[in-house]
Order: sequence, then structure tokens, then C-alpha cells
Amino acid sequence: MRIFDADRQEWVGHEREQRIAELHGRDAVRQGKALRGVVTVLAVCGLGFGAWALGWKDEPRPTGYLTVLEQPSKSAGTGVEGDTAAPSPEGVPPAPYEEVFDEEGFRLAVPRGWVRDLVEPAEGFNVVNYRSPKGDGRLQVYRVGESSPYSSLRTWLDETPMPGGFDQLGPLERRDDDGRPAARVEYVADTFKGEPDAGPWHVIDHRFEAVDGQLYALAVYGSDADGRDDEEEFLSTALSWFCPPGETCPKP
Repeated sequence: MRIFDADRQEWVGHEREQRIAELHGRDAVRQGKALRGVVTVLAVCGLGFGAWALGWKDEPRPTGYLTVLEQPSKSAGTGVEGDTAAPSPEGVPPAPYEEVFDEEGFRLAVPRGWVRDLVEPAEGFNVVNYRSPKGDGRLQVYRVGESSPYSSLRTWLDETPMPGGFDQLGPLERRDDDGRPAARVEYVADTFKGEPDAGPWHVIDHRFEAVDGQLYALAVYGSDADGRDDEEEFLSTALSWFCPPGETCPKP
């Protein structure tokens, strides 16, 4: 009897049919083994990929995309302990200074924590002092009545009794503050009446014409033992932030 083999598309006899059946069975076994091998390989690959993915996830992220840079600090000096200069937002004095609006009507910048006092002389203008907590630093602000900054300081040097240990550092200078007249004298002294014994003191007395046409004095006092750059910085900061009463001044 002959039958039709659909897989081979041919007619076969009984013996041929048995042979075909045996071949079909052997092919099925081979296909099963091959399928199990493929599954095993895929499983091993999947485990390997998972382990790699977990390991990659735990790797530290790159640190090259930093947006904040640490800035070096700088000592502020002038009797201010524990403070450092730092970058400041626009329109804000550098640390450790702060903007103040004094009761006498002017604006300037002084170190944080300094204490204000007022001296009202029998003649002349009120004198404002800002003092450090330890008393070893001072900023003095007042109006002057002479005809020019230079003549004001010249009169003071010629007619005022000097403090003990007074030593003038260089000549009296004529200066220019943004096109307006100014003058400056720098000196050291051992003692000042009514002031603590922090000497020798280093003093910079700067007198100038402000934007209102009036003359003012800014004088800074500090210990000479720690150098003289801190008083220079203090005066520069206070002067750049100074604005006389009744005026509107841009911030530095």
C-alpha cells in the first residue's frame, strides 16, 4: 500500500513510510535539543547583561559638570575677627562689610557688628564714629568747613596738637576723586585721648568733595602691628559706598 508523504511531497510504500517515521522522530529529538540550547544561551546572556547593567548603574556619575566654584577667601582685617572677604551679589558690599544709612543722613559701608557713637562738639559739625567690638578699629565721618580738602588737612596739621608718638608717613597729598578735589594724609601715633591702648595706631585721613558739593572727612584707624593694607581697604570700601545726605547715589 502506498501513502503520500506531505513533508516530502511524494508517494511512498510501507517500508518507506517506516523509514520516514524514524527520520521524523530523530529530527524532532534534534530540534528539541537545539531549542533547549538556544534557550540556555539566551538565559546566560540575559544574566550577564543584567549583572553588567547593575554594575554600570552603581558606577559614580561624572563630576565634570560643576556649576559652583569654591572661591579663595581673604582676610578683611581692621579689627574684624573671624570674617573673610567673599564674592558678593551686585549692589551689596563685600563681606564682612554692610551698607548702613546713618542717622546723620549719609550712606556708607562698615564692617558688620561695629558700634556707632556720636560726638556733638560745641562748634562745628557732629562727628560719627563706628568702632570695632574690641576697640582696635574705628571709622570717623564728619563734615568740614574749610574751602578745600587740602586746606582742611593743612590747617589741621599746622594748628592742631598732635597725639603722642605722631609720625607722618609721607607728604600731604592732593588727590582726585572722580573729578572732584580730595586730599589725604597718613600717619602713625602711639595714643589717642579716650581711645584704648591699641598702639601704635595707623591712621589714614581722607577729605573730599562729595556729589552734593560739600566737604567731608573719612578717617580710618587700626593697629599698625598687623600691617597697613587693611586700613587702606577699609577706607576704599567706605569711600566707594559714601553718599551724602539728600542725594541718590548709584551703588558701586
